[in-house]
Amino acid sequence: MTTPSRSAILVTCAAGLCLAAVARADAPSGSVSASTSASVAPPASASAKPPLPALPAGHAAVKPVPSAPPPKTLPPATTAAPKKTPPSAARPTKAGARPTPGVRSPDPAARRGVAGGPTADDVALGAETPELRALYRAELEIFPPAIPPLGSPWPNELASPLSAAETLPHVHASGLPPSPPTSGPKPAEGGHDVSWLAHLQLPDLPVRWDARLVRYLEFYKDDPRGRQLFAFWMKRSGRYREAIRRSLRRKALPEDLAWLAMVESGYDPTARSPAGAAGLWQLTADTAHLYGLSTDRWADQRLNALAETEAAAEMLSDLYRRFGSWELAMAGYNMGYGAVMSVVRRYNTNDYWALSRLEAALPWETVLYVPKVVATAIVGRNLAAFGFADLVTDPPIDGDETRVAPGTSLQAVALAAGCTLKEVESLNPELRAGRTPPGPVAAMTTGSADGSYPVRVPTGKGATAQANLSKTRETVPPFERYVVKFGESLEQVAASHKVPVARITELNAIAPGEVIRGGTVLLVPRATVTAPASNPSQPAVAAATDASKAVVVVPPEAFIYPDRRRVFYRVLTGDTLPDIARNLHVEVDDLRRWNDLDPAARLQEGMTLQVFVPQGVDLSHAVLLAESDARVLVAGSDGFFAYTEGTRGRRRLVVTAKAGDTLESIGRVHGVNAASMERINGRGRKEALKEGQTVVVYVPAAPGATPAGTPGAPGDADSWPMPAPNGPLPPAPEARLLPDLP
Repeated sequence: MTTPSRSAILVTCAAGLCLAAVARADAPSGSVSASTSASVAPPASASAKPPLPALPAGHAAVKPVPSAPPPKTLPPATTAAPKKTPPSAARPTKAGARPTPGVRSPDPAARRGVAGGPTADDVALGAETPELRALYRAELEIFPPAIPPLGSPWPNELASPLSAAETLPHVHASGLPPSPPTSGPKPAEGGHDVSWLAHLQLPDLPVRWDARLVRYLEFYKDDPRGRQLFAFWMKRSGRYREAIRRSLRRKALPEDLAWLAMVESGYDPTARSPAGAAGLWQLTADTAHLYGLSTDRWADQRLNALAETEAAAEMLSDLYRRFGSWELAMAGYNMGYGAVMSVVRRYNTNDYWALSRLEAALPWETVLYVPKVVATAIVGRNLAAFGFADLVTDPPIDGDETRVAPGTSLQAVALAAGCTLKEVESLNPELRAGRTPPGPVAAMTTGSADGSYPVRVPTGKGATAQANLSKTRETVPPFERYVVKFGESLEQVAASHKVPVARITELNAIAPGEVIRGGTVLLVPRATVTAPASNPSQPAVAAATDASKAVVVVPPEAFIYPDRRRVFYRVLTGDTLPDIARNLHVEVDDLRRWNDLDPAARLQEGMTLQVFVPQGVDLSHAVLLAESDARVLVAGSDGFFAYTEGTRGRRRLVVTAKAGDTLESIGRVHGVNAASMERINGRGRKEALKEGQTVVVYVPAAPGATPAGTPGAPGDADSWPMPAPNGPLPPAPEARLLPDLP
């Protein structure tokens, strides 16, 4: 027995009209494959279009091309909700703006502050551009979800769709895609003629006349908002499209894959998504690394349109070799090839269009992704048919390439080329710090061309720039290359080079809040080596005293390893247990046990971890604290409380309760509020205490007492030397604590 899909049971009745979402009703009754070498017949019907939201301000309106009147039926429902979160939920609200009554309007900026980065809603979005957000809002209306609104009747309250009446819809669900049609297409009911599709020139990508593909074509052809979107993107495409086509042609790939970049980013090379993808082709950092692109803080080559095009073309070529289908290759580009392979095996079909009609097979974003790319390519091949024949595209962005020494500022390049800094920056958006990346040490010290970086300058100025820059290479640059150690802070880098932090920040264009990780290459001023004055009677480095040692708190459990040594690592922002374990050559589970950590929780800046590293391991790349340079306190010990409370100007007392005492009454005697007494002792303030029970009280330190953190502080005998014979007297005992007289 075949079980109907979820879309086969949803029926909505309104104003006497009964509609049924029938087994992926938005899928055509049949599908026909097409290529550039075969004529293709259009489908028998297409869905009607609801009105769409307006585009952002600043886009000129484009008059629609006259077409056949729309059908009188509503668009079919689909079975999956869109994968992305509505962009309106991710845009920050204006300060002081009042929320709409009855509408929940969270503050995205505040949410990112709480999350410590992008929220889950941010990650669900694609590239952040106004045009792509407008297209996404349009898709929500073109392809509405099949889920009924709140307050709709339950399915058991609706009339049965299995009716013999001719006026009511019939539900047919088998769980399989519909069979191909046995006859040629004909005009749809209601006079909606789609025969115009048969006269279109097809792209060099395979075309199958799926209902979603036709819906996108009608959106670009008839809807003013779709026409504005395509006109804006088509105009911008002139900057990069021909260069992209040349790259695809060299690799023997379909040239109409160039339109995939339009769908990904709207041909905006600086587009970024909250999930971390960037550039024309929206590659993630991991994928970019696989295909040879740098994504460090000096150069994000995903923002270089030509470099990212080469990487994306190689990736698409690899995906096609794996799947042998351009539809599955594009789906793999969108959702990951591993996920596509899993879906193909689970549903036992390698037909993308069949998978797009099966329940829970592909993500909704991927279901729309391939028809969107193919529709855009069809429009690009038939500009006149869609009313864009007179559209003037932007001129190609071009320039001369010159090799520039590492660490050279773009301001110096602009001066050498005789142009403005803005021109150089616009031609090299991948250079994030306003300089070429620091190269090898030899290149930094000798000024040689080794490690030079290609920089583009305005057309015709390349030779001038090269000649002028060659003269500056004869002088040794005043900077040197420094690799940040794992666990090293920016303050430590500045202190080791005896320069202010502000100088390091300015020289490397470090943004506020930017985290400098171990392995990052920085430019630092070249140090001037001066020999210190010789003084045989005084050692060069004084031994650390107890008072100068860093305090480290460790769990009560002790660990002893004869073949390991203990060191301490101070956590920086963004550190994770796997990162620390990998850099210090230990296991994550060991780090967790040694420091009593929750592996699922984030490490917080300022924590200090004890690490037992194997003997002989090279840790020169990390900043660590040796055990001899640390004062170790066991959490919960007398020494721990003496130190931690001493830094607050308090000392810890243990009081013996008498019959009838409560935490509140004891706290009142010692000047401690009831809430603090509850927190310290973990019991209610009014709970009656038994005679002889011990209660902990934190009281202000007595005047004249040795402050905590100095040798000889009271209550710290386990960790500090005893007071000197002529030192200060200990504080007088509390009268209440004296034993009763016999």
